[in-house]
Amino acid sequence: MNDFHDLDMNLIQLKSFFSYIISTEKIKDWNPNLLEKEKKNFFFWEEIYKSYYILQYQLLKKGKAYPGMLFRISFFRLKHFLIHNKNVQIVFLMTKYHLIHEYEKKFMNQMIHLNQKSIIIDHLSNDNKNKKDNYYDFFIKKKCQPISISEIINFKLNQIKIISVSKELEQVSIVEKLICKLIKNGKKPHQIVIILGDNYLSIPLFHSLKKIIGVNLSIMNYPFKYLPIHSTFYSVFQLLLRKEKFKKFHKKDIMRILFDGYIQKIFFWKKKLSLIMENLNTENSDFLSESMIHKYLSKNDLEIIFQIQTNSAKKCLIGIISFIKLLKNFFFLKIEKHMLELKFLSRLEVYMKKLKILVRKAEDSFFGIKDVFNIYQQFINTEKIQYRQLHAHKEKGLLPVIGFMDKNPLLSFEDFEITIMTSVNEGIIPPDKKKYNTFIPFDIRKKLNLPIFQENEEIYFHHFRNILQTSKNVYLIYKNQPDELNSGEKSRFIHQIEMNYDFSTEKKENIPFINFSKRSPLVIKKTESMIQRLYELASHGFSPSSIHLYNCNPLLFYYKKIIGLKNIEEISFKQKIGKIVHKILEILYNPIKGHLLTIDCINTIKKNYESITNKFLLETQKTFLSSMEGKKMLILSIVKTYINNFILWDEKFVHKGHQIVIKELEYSLSTKLDIRFQKKVNLYGIIDRIDECDGITRIIDYKIGTTKLKNIHIYLNKIENIFHNPNHGNIMQLLIYVYLWFKSSKFLGYKKKPPIIGIVSPEKGGENSMLITPIIFFHKKKMNISYKNYIKNFLPHLMNRIYEILDPKTPIIENNNTNFSFNFNDP
Repeated sequence: MNDFHDLDMNLIQLKSFFSYIISTEKIKDWNPNLLEKEKKNFFFWEEIYKSYYILQYQLLKKGKAYPGMLFRISFFRLKHFLIHNKNVQIVFLMTKYHLIHEYEKKFMNQMIHLNQKSIIIDHLSNDNKNKKDNYYDFFIKKKCQPISISEIINFKLNQIKIISVSKELEQVSIVEKLICKLIKNGKKPHQIVIILGDNYLSIPLFHSLKKIIGVNLSIMNYPFKYLPIHSTFYSVFQLLLRKEKFKKFHKKDIMRILFDGYIQKIFFWKKKLSLIMENLNTENSDFLSESMIHKYLSKNDLEIIFQIQTNSAKKCLIGIISFIKLLKNFFFLKIEKHMLELKFLSRLEVYMKKLKILVRKAEDSFFGIKDVFNIYQQFINTEKIQYRQLHAHKEKGLLPVIGFMDKNPLLSFEDFEITIMTSVNEGIIPPDKKKYNTFIPFDIRKKLNLPIFQENEEIYFHHFRNILQTSKNVYLIYKNQPDELNSGEKSRFIHQIEMNYDFSTEKKENIPFINFSKRSPLVIKKTESMIQRLYELASHGFSPSSIHLYNCNPLLFYYKKIIGLKNIEEISFKQKIGKIVHKILEILYNPIKGHLLTIDCINTIKKNYESITNKFLLETQKTFLSSMEGKKMLILSIVKTYINNFILWDEKFVHKGHQIVIKELEYSLSTKLDIRFQKKVNLYGIIDRIDECDGITRIIDYKIGTTKLKNIHIYLNKIENIFHNPNHGNIMQLLIYVYLWFKSSKFLGYKKKPPIIGIVSPEKGGENSMLITPIIFFHKKKMNISYKNYIKNFLPHLMNRIYEILDPKTPIIENNNTNFSFNFNDP
């Protein structure tokens, strides 16, 4: 539909276009070795050509049209209209900063050639001066000049403030504090407008702001895929899809359903849920039949999910619609609190009922749950909630919140004292190239002057410039760290401002996490089967990352380690890059393991690292690279920069005369611990690098996150906290590595000289420089610790923490504050 719209809006000669693109497809697929009967008899664009005219005929028959189709028809009927309506005057309405699109130019040019005198330009602005112009004077004589960066700012630079944060949700905290400060200083809420670059932030922002001021949802398109209720339906579909495949329910899918927040809230009391969990854990099989589910849920309305028939689209839809009605009945009890959920469910119910009608008319075309799920995915990726308050602009005291590209002719940024814009990141403002959906190849689009990404960018730039020009004071907020949502790179528009002006960015760090959840934590008592599973884990081994996972949230530990759920939290872009860097460093340094690191060795590594990096990424990371569409060169550049910086760090040490011998790389160590149980616990870890510098052993952990710390102090009264607090995960990791090194038979001869432990990471504020952050012990400023001292001061706290994890009397208690990262490399 995007392509049909573009072809019509740009008045492309359809016969020529389809002839050209079909010929291109045939040439591409031509193979002289195939026999005539083996040759392809189906071509994609031939079918699209037929579909275009079928669609046009069917729409016209119903008196309907999509925008591009309507434009083409209007354009070619314009002459007929003007001939028969000679006294009609055509008014072209324009806002003050209107961007004239190519199709508008074509339409206006056609009108001026046919009847120049009938056209008037009418400005929608408060300025009555020169309000109306003759079209010829305005449009033909007035040439459009290319947009330059100097046009962005027409007021003093101190009226723009740029703020960067490290995490997406920290923007909400910044906005809340900023608005509180502005109101305290005398500003009124209606003098402030918030522009959301990414509507993803709107729900947490509304929760944050409603406790201090009223929030006016003037116009907001909020994607359904960001609503929490979507994850409930996604879990239900995953349960049913696996049921269709295996004819039974998988325990992991059942657990995912039972742990869903909405499911727990609507269908279960806590004691009842804990009892069901305990019973499910006693089941030895990973799969449960429908009769077994009935045994646990026979008197619970939730059983309706497990009774949905998956082999028939019609029966499947009946079951899903029944489930939707069940949820709606609950949410109707508190309409104001659950307005978003009700909007989602009402729209989905209509969608499913329409699909049910289609299935009834063409049942042979639908085969079951897979087709229904595909339709649901289409629904979730296209549907949005649109809030409207028609008289909101007149209601003084309320603060407007709008999306970046939302259009509201009644809202002018000149009316506000403060404009706050969030998510000013590359890939959002402007959006990534992949956001433009098209089947027409890029080179053909360019040849035919069809819209491409660069023109989409121009629209965003135009709108961004207008906001800056019309606003009195502007705050631009962006995220500076990569994650699953975006690359963490500031928008090119901010880059342009900084490059052309002496501009500084205010950086905000360590902002407290905003927790909107008021529910009490989930508590799970350890059953016999859970205890047995924990003993199996202890026998297999605890690593620093598994202890860190428990410290962050025992419930996540339960999901991942005890019941074996996968993908509880997605691996971030930064973590993926970290794993790649670790592996490439191992490949580069492995040939010189056991030898003295010399300048010749460094030069050889520097000579080979680019080709080795390219080869490693292209051969082992194909899936990752394909998932990062359009960013392949960026990833290569990031990885090579990290690798080069690590090499330069070693080179500096060698140049200063230090004698470095690489002992081990990505070295796996393990030992047994006796922790008050009959069975001993295996403790293991993978050390990034063990080397010897001037005769002293160093245990080094690579990190790609920046640091500004010159050293890390460990005090006696803080040791217990290190093994409990997730914020000390990196230190705990290194302390466990030290113990594993002490217990290793390979390093028995080195025990008299305890090792130095430290983190090597990019230096904050340093250009392409690495920094080693050593661990300083106690008040004595020692950079190492003896085995005797470790056994006395550190080992008891480590053993106590593992004992608490295994203790049958200690329940699994959810930690609601889970704003921590998992970045260790060992499993």
